[in-house]
Amino acid sequence: MDLKTDRTTGIKRSIAFYLILTSVVLTSAYFFAMSGALIAYSIIILIAYILKKREGGFRWGVSWKSGFLFGLVLISSIFILELALGWIKLGEMYPNVLYILTGAVIFELLVSLGEEMSFRGYILPNLIKSMGQRNAILTTSFLFAGLHLPSILLLGMGKFNSIIMFATITAAGILMALLYLTGGLKMSSGFHFSWNFFQYHIFSLRSGFGIFGLTAANPEFTGGSAGPEAGVMGFFVLILGILMLLASVKNKYLNAIFGCNHHD
Repeated sequence: MDLKTDRTTGIKRSIAFYLILTSVVLTSAYFFAMSGALIAYSIIILIAYILKKREGGFRWGVSWKSGFLFGLVLISSIFILELALGWIKLGEMYPNVLYILTGAVIFELLVSLGEEMSFRGYILPNLIKSMGQRNAILTTSFLFAGLHLPSILLLGMGKFNSIIMFATITAAGILMALLYLTGGLKMSSGFHFSWNFFQYHIFSLRSGFGIFGLTAANPEFTGGSAGPEAGVMGFFVLILGILMLLASVKNKYLNAIFGCNHHD
């Protein structure tokens, strides 16, 4: 297989898988709501595993712990800062905390594994072969945000918060791509799980998902009931996280974004 054919193959595989991914997610969400999401991500994990096994398997890396801790630090900084500024107010803790957290762990494990195996584990490596690291990271991150576009629209936010949320999820995609390139799928999955779990369920920053009630003022900054991903604060912290990560890794990852294209 020549280089040109290999590049085309990577793009075709990525497009085909992305179409399958979005079809499964949207179909299950339309017909089965939350329970459908659990089924959908289980199916996605299975499909991604089968397809990637044909290509030699996933690059898992060594440990999920550093990614998990990084996600916890970033989302905790948002919670603490917004609380200190008086932008969020905590309500009463719900009585069924154990039930909420048990379901949350299962759900976020499936989401983080499903999305990381799909975007960072399958689509990103295929696009790197086709367009180099920088363009592959950016393209994969836009596709990642695109998968979340229906849920962004369903939140019924204003135009500003919707645009910010799309940009924030794109930034999260870039950050997790860099984590994958740095430490493998375990590292990016650890971050993904930690960011979602603590944001939605422990700190209760998105309405209806957490262990206690919470009200948020200044929605341009906090994201309001949609949480920090829909506000300037979440976007700023993720950009800061990207810069922190870029400052701590080898120059080839800086070049992946700001330099010339490279092929793995």
